[in-house]
Amino acid sequence: MTLHDLTNRYGDHKDARVVEIDVSGGRREMTQSDLHALAADRAGQLTAAGVRRGHLIGIKAGNSIDWLAWDLAALATGALLKAFPDSTEVADPAEFVARHGLALLIADDSVPLTAPTVIRPDGVPRENVAPPSAEVYDREDVHSLVYSSGTSGRLKGLRITASGTNYVINRFIDSYRLTTADRHLIFLPLSNYQQRLSVYCCLWLGADLVLAPYQRVFQALRKEQPTFLIGPPVFYDTALQLSASSSADTSLGDFLGGRIRFLITGMAPIRRETLEGYWNQDVRLLEAYGLTETGMVAWNTQDAYRLGSVGKLIDPETVIFLDDGEVVINRPAPLSQGYFETDEGAPEDCFRPDGSILTGDYGRLDEDGYLSLIGRKKDVIVLGSGRKVHPAEIESAFVAVEGLSEIIVVPTSQSARLGAIITPTDPADADLRAQLRKRVEEVNGSLPAHQRVMSMIFSEQPLRSDPAFLTGNLKLSRARAAEHFAATISAAPAADEGGR
Repeated sequence: MTLHDLTNRYGDHKDARVVEIDVSGGRREMTQSDLHALAADRAGQLTAAGVRRGHLIGIKAGNSIDWLAWDLAALATGALLKAFPDSTEVADPAEFVARHGLALLIADDSVPLTAPTVIRPDGVPRENVAPPSAEVYDREDVHSLVYSSGTSGRLKGLRITASGTNYVINRFIDSYRLTTADRHLIFLPLSNYQQRLSVYCCLWLGADLVLAPYQRVFQALRKEQPTFLIGPPVFYDTALQLSASSSADTSLGDFLGGRIRFLITGMAPIRRETLEGYWNQDVRLLEAYGLTETGMVAWNTQDAYRLGSVGKLIDPETVIFLDDGEVVINRPAPLSQGYFETDEGAPEDCFRPDGSILTGDYGRLDEDGYLSLIGRKKDVIVLGSGRKVHPAEIESAFVAVEGLSEIIVVPTSQSARLGAIITPTDPADADLRAQLRKRVEEVNGSLPAHQRVMSMIFSEQPLRSDPAFLTGNLKLSRARAAEHFAATISAAPAADEGGR
């Protein structure tokens, strides 16, 4: 697959479908051939509006067929789509367009139509509306500009490459044996570039594609019957709980539509208990690992998998481990060329002069070549003694504790003392809390002294499913959790409990 060849290829797919489901449950459907015709019309509208090769077209809108059409129209005209997250604020559209060097901004109802360069996703731009000040981007290998939110929650602009896009999609098609018989459901924002990779993949193959908002995802699963989907751990936790509590006498596979071949999870660590919940019901939930900076690094597949790992390295020869265990990628076709418009504190130096990319993740390979992630570099807790601990590694020691739904290890104001935020399976059960305190002490006895949890509080709700503690990419913000609970944790003796 290449993006260049994709421009015309999907126009021949007269049977493959593209489906859009909106928040109210409304459904829109067309063939990929019809989508090609719509994108061609939009490409003509862009040209009439004065958009030229290298111009930036901004888009800030929810998932829709129109979103896809503008993306594909930009590809056809040689313009670059600059995708803004849903949370982006546009108080003054004219100023926003000028500040970002845009030729046109496609925006949802949250953005007022007070500038001639702003249109709705289903609108038509005026002729010759692109301002003379619109930036003409030196494309080289750059395909799109996107924003990524890491565990800090800070936005990082990334220059996405066409070569990296082609490379990842081709490997994905081969590794997961995708065909025209597949049907893919997307419920995460298209502003997240991973979702656009999936779109291009389906359009190249002629596999069906369904766009559904998160609010409608479970209804869409049952009605649209996808064969695969990609989602964060919080989605799979929720699906497992809903399936178990359903009054209908259906299996997990049936709850998910009845045609699932495989599911992929990434973006954040997933509980071993969740993985086993799927596999025990013959639903293949596969962990994978990648970054927007590099593209996919490792994945489990239907043919090669190991629960608890993120899979085998896709290109073992391009991966090295620094002395401290950090994973470094040096791939000929990385997904990104580097950052732009980074907020203060973003890791500008992860793109090294030799072409290698520091991932910020610590990992290790087992004897069979499966990669396990130990934790994030930015999450490392430095104790008063100077020793460094990985909170995720400590948390993994508690996964088998009965009655524990979630544990998050955090630093405390006492530099030699680690704290933990614990969510019981039954938060209202006082006896269970007492048992958990005892079990934490028992597990502590098996850990080195510097890794032991010395104080704890209890939470009514898992933080990894609480939007207040998640980034835009649904990853846990450890800094946010530690800050929010700092006062309570610091004051709580080991035997006491705090609360939210």
